[in-house]
Amino acid sequence: MMLLTKTPNRCATTAAHVGTALTLGLLPVTARATSLYSEPFDSEATAKVLVQKLANADLAWVDYSSFVRDQPGGGGPVTIRIPEAPNRIPGSPAGRGVLLNATYAGNSRTIHLLAATAPGGAAATFSGNYRMAYDVWMAMDATATSGTTEVSLFGIGQGAVLPSLLTRTSGVGTYGWLSTEGGVGSAGDMSLFVNGAAAFTTDLPGAPPDPQAYISAFPGADPIGSNAANNQWSQVELFVNGSTVTVFVNGVKFGESTAAATSGFASIGYQDPFTPSIPGGFNRQFAIFDNFTIDAIPGPAALSAEPTLPFAPVRNAEDAPVSDYMLTNSDPTSTYQVTSAVIDGVNAADFTVTSTLPLTLQPQFSEVFSVTLNASVPNGLKLARLTLNTTDPNRPVIRLPLQARRLVNTIEASVSLRIASVSAVGGTGTGEITLTNNSAAAVTVSAPSFSGSNPTMFSIPGNLFPLEIPASSSSILPVTFTPGTTTAGLKSATAEFATSDAGVPVLSVLLRSRYAFGPPLLAHYKMDETTGTSLADSAATSPAANLEIREAPFGFSRPSLLPNDSGTAIRLLPADSSTTGNFAISSAVHLPDVSYSLWIRPEAKAGGNRRILHRSSLFTVSGTIYSLYLTPAGKLVFEVNSQTSVESAEGAIEDGKVYHVAVTHRDVEGFGNNTGTPTATRTRLFINGQMVAENSTEPVPGFTDYTLTSTSQGLYIGTATSAGQGYIGELDDLQIYNGELDPDQIAGIYSQPGKTAFNLEVQDYRITNVAYSPDQSSVTLTWNAAMGAVYSIQQSTTTSGFTDVAGQTGITSNGVILTRTFTVPAGPIRFFQVRRTSP
Repeated sequence: MMLLTKTPNRCATTAAHVGTALTLGLLPVTARATSLYSEPFDSEATAKVLVQKLANADLAWVDYSSFVRDQPGGGGPVTIRIPEAPNRIPGSPAGRGVLLNATYAGNSRTIHLLAATAPGGAAATFSGNYRMAYDVWMAMDATATSGTTEVSLFGIGQGAVLPSLLTRTSGVGTYGWLSTEGGVGSAGDMSLFVNGAAAFTTDLPGAPPDPQAYISAFPGADPIGSNAANNQWSQVELFVNGSTVTVFVNGVKFGESTAAATSGFASIGYQDPFTPSIPGGFNRQFAIFDNFTIDAIPGPAALSAEPTLPFAPVRNAEDAPVSDYMLTNSDPTSTYQVTSAVIDGVNAADFTVTSTLPLTLQPQFSEVFSVTLNASVPNGLKLARLTLNTTDPNRPVIRLPLQARRLVNTIEASVSLRIASVSAVGGTGTGEITLTNNSAAAVTVSAPSFSGSNPTMFSIPGNLFPLEIPASSSSILPVTFTPGTTTAGLKSATAEFATSDAGVPVLSVLLRSRYAFGPPLLAHYKMDETTGTSLADSAATSPAANLEIREAPFGFSRPSLLPNDSGTAIRLLPADSSTTGNFAISSAVHLPDVSYSLWIRPEAKAGGNRRILHRSSLFTVSGTIYSLYLTPAGKLVFEVNSQTSVESAEGAIEDGKVYHVAVTHRDVEGFGNNTGTPTATRTRLFINGQMVAENSTEPVPGFTDYTLTSTSQGLYIGTATSAGQGYIGELDDLQIYNGELDPDQIAGIYSQPGKTAFNLEVQDYRITNVAYSPDQSSVTLTWNAAMGAVYSIQQSTTTSGFTDVAGQTGITSNGVILTRTFTVPAGPIRFFQVRRTSP
């Protein structure tokens, strides 16, 4: 079949406004398709749906224009505002819909709504030729650094059985999903299945294949991955024509199946297929459904419409961008017309049809149909619906969503200086918000209100408000992060500023920082256990490490790897699948400044790297946070953010031999953010007490401010994940420190096996500098120190009989050099010494 295209016709047409609808065209409208089902989700009492769910799924009836959502798992309330859906059912109130939510827990993570005959009635069944359509808003939490691939679900022709939808080998009927990002295993980001067999699957741009459909349907919509269906309305349509099911999203055809099971129940739903990205199983990811309809249609349609030029974001006040739709007549003999066009919806007045109507489509011809976003409309996301009335009896109505975003003449906010993480109990972090007024008039901003998980931890000085920002100007607001004495972890809140900008009456900005702290010695796993499923922390500061024993008997009671040690070591088998190998997981806190010390005796392994210590923010074998591993060629490597930071020479570690290995990492700026490339100060690698590699030049890879999950909170000992790149061999005496140990301390741990950096028998606390200021009557002392040790300064008028200097006791070292200045009264010559008091 040959498809011919005519030159686009963009002649302006006179427009007449009727309420919120814009109608063009003079010819009579063909009769609408017969309505079989209509559900606006106004309330639970009137909804014509049946709810079926597994244990960890739920729903809520909401006014989605403004509602408060309490986050489970200890999170605080947050206000959510979603604009009106584009396809409001006539007579239904604006902003009403149903919120579906699921949290991952085994297989109990799915919820469905089935079309019903009446409120509280039986499930409705459908057959023949029909169109099923609904609007869905899939929310992606802006605090997430990676999603968990929640999916909105649809199903038709399910007979007497409701499938679980993602058990792809046993589902009944024709069903599929649209994912927020990342795909559902091998089943893609948009998928259609028929009785468990894949009819078609598509993937987001960025991973082959690179379908144009996603680019057309979701232009620039996703904050995590490219062009996913996040944080915008999507219109999903399924056309059943005999044995063929065709799926459209936002007017874009994604695919179709033949010989489909199409008679039976119809449902929509939501699922969380994977582990959530924050503790508590929920990070404000959900779906709002609205305007669920099913209409009878006579048969296969000849006319189709698909966007070919989506609206680009508008950044200039005088711009009136055009969006084009390709109208196609696939009939080889008949001519059809688009007789009229109606634009309705919440922002109907902001759009204008610029093509002349009626529009005639000859057999096997296509025409371009254009819509313009009017110039100088208010800022923000603009939503409307374009309805084309046609003479095609099998598709008398074509509905297309209109979505555009104007970004000019508005006030904007961003965190211009990242809010610093806090790594000390009682400490504070600071950052800055920049408010920018792009308009030609001054804008007044009121003091913010805070919501979200941790609203009391963030503050902005109240005496700065009300703040007037002149035209084309910016203002910087300081932000203070005060976590207090709460538990460690990522903390967030949303600051909402009321403004005088009509386009942005409420300006929201996400605030985020991390509270990470711990004692100098975070954990000391001696690995002297002979039975059980855990490794004790002899420092009593971290929980015991959990042993995952898959291949029994476990390798307890191995001879100690430490010279002259009376304890034991453990032996691990490689965990290279979800059912093989052994490993341990420690929940010792992860901090920007860290040091690790342990003894190893590796064994040969065919292929793959052997991960000794590993933290990952995703289910992956890469060190997305960090990883210490051994290559098959005997190279010891430490990587941060999947980048090699330091490494030894090949052959530095030989299988079957005992080594003491250590790595130290220094980052004075703390955790980095997720939008840039975080850097650190210095990373060092040691073998048998000697430094073999150092990275202190820019850029030194630093840690991201990663999202805490059950995976990322754990330090995997002896593998990358529960099923990847496991270590085979013996391990002993793992020590984890809050800070960068100096080379002398590493050498001391090696030369005095079993001791920590803080109880080595030989320590040098020599005073390295003394400065006396007669004008100030003060003395400044500088001395070598050990990180985490506590000191006192003492004085005497002779070389004996020293006593403490007032105010100079209990001095805790955070590094390797300490300096203190104190006043000395006039009098005889004094002698000073530094005494270490603990540990």
